[in-house]
Amino acid sequence: MKHKLKYKLPVVMISQEKAIFLSKRFLPIGYSISKSFPLLKQTLIEAGIDDLEPIEYLAVGFVSTLLIFILLASLFGLIIFVAYQKMLLTDQLLFLLIISMIVIPFIYLLYFISYPKLLATRRQALIEEKLVFAIRNIMIKVRSGVSLFNAILDVASGDYGLVSEEFKIVVEEIESGISQETALEHLSMRTSSPSFKRAIDILSNAVKSGSDIAGTLSLINDMLVKKQQTDMISYSAELTPFSMAFMLIAVVFPSLGMSVFIILGAMLHFDVMLLVYGIPAFLIIFMFFFIGLIKSRRPAIGV
Repeated sequence: MKHKLKYKLPVVMISQEKAIFLSKRFLPIGYSISKSFPLLKQTLIEAGIDDLEPIEYLAVGFVSTLLIFILLASLFGLIIFVAYQKMLLTDQLLFLLIISMIVIPFIYLLYFISYPKLLATRRQALIEEKLVFAIRNIMIKVRSGVSLFNAILDVASGDYGLVSEEFKIVVEEIESGISQETALEHLSMRTSSPSFKRAIDILSNAVKSGSDIAGTLSLINDMLVKKQQTDMISYSAELTPFSMAFMLIAVVFPSLGMSVFIILGAMLHFDVMLLVYGIPAFLIIFMFFFIGLIKSRRPAIGV
C-alpha cells in the first residue's frame, strides 16, 4: 500500500516512511493493541490520517516506541557501566534508570495513541474558524442562481483553510462519478467538527429531498452564527472564575503566603530560602499552564 503522507506522525529517530515500512513486521502487535481502542479508526479519519488502518498506525507507534527503548537502554547501560567503573553506582541510581527506561517509552506510546485525537481537535478548531464564511459564500452563490456544485467548487478553490481542503475532496469525488449526496455524506463522516457535520447533514438531507437549497443554507448560516455567539458568551462567563483563580494563586498566594512562611520560619526556626527561590519557579510554571488552559478553552470563532 502506498501512503500519501499528507500528515506528520510523531515518529522519532527515523522518518515516518521508514517507520511505516518497518511496521509491517509488527502488524500482529498492532492488532493486539487495537482491540483496546475500537474508536481509533474514526479518530484517524477525523484527523486526516485516512490512509492508515488502526493496526498499521499502532504498529508504527510500537516501532517508534521500540526504538526509543533501545536508545534509552543503550544510553542508560553506558551510564551504569561508567558509574560502576568509578564506584558511583548506587541502588537508587540503578532503580531510577531502570524505571525511566520503562516509563519514558510507555508515556511516548500513550502520546502516540492519543495523537490522532489531538490532531482531530486541532483540525476542528481550524475548520470552525472559516466555516461560517464558507457556508455564507455557498449561500450567496446559490441565491444568485449558481448550482450547488459550482458553489462548492468556488469554496474549494477559495481561501477557507481546511474547509476548502475538505470541499476539494467533495469536488474530486463528484467528478469521479460519485453522487452529490454521497460525497456530502462522506464529508460528514470524516469531519471532526460537530458544527460542520451538522451543517453538511442538513444540506445533504435538503439535496435528497429536493428542498430549497438557498433557504436551507440560510438556516445553516443562522444556526452557525448563533452557536458561535453562544460559545463566546459561555467562554466569557468562564473567564470570571478563571481570573479569580489567577489572582488568588499568582498574586495573593506569593505575597501573603510568603509573609506567613517568613513568620512561621522565624517561630519554628526553619530556613525559608528554599521557598524564596521556589515560588518564582512555581509562578512561571503556573503561568505557562494557565495561558495554555485559557487558549484551549477559547472557542473557534469566525464571526
